[in-house]
Amino acid sequence: MKKEKTIFEKIAAGIGILLSGFFAFMGLSEYYKIGILKQTEFYPFGGEGPVPYYYRTAELYSYVNLTYGIAFGTLFGLAIWNWKRNKISGIVTLGLTIILILIQIFHGLAE
Repeated sequence: MKKEKTIFEKIAAGIGILLSGFFAFMGLSEYYKIGILKQTEFYPFGGEGPVPYYYRTAELYSYVNLTYGIAFGTLFGLAIWNWKRNKISGIVTLGLTIILILIQIFHGLAE
């Protein structure tokens, strides 16, 4: 038996899809720009100033962005799959997206 989504669940699922897709794109594009194309001239690598620890090297920075890009991409795929199949609540996908965003923020604050 298939349950119908409420309008709130549809909005929550849509926001989760947009946010996870945006963060996946940003992470993977940063990996591509730094890790593959080696365009590092505008980045403060070397750990100087108030930057997260993963700015020590371009390689570390690109791997951190690849990791978050894959994580958000997986969540994006889950949210799209859920939109079509309606197996879990859209609120859950939005919640998972927000939790992953908070993890990324706190990871950047770590010394």
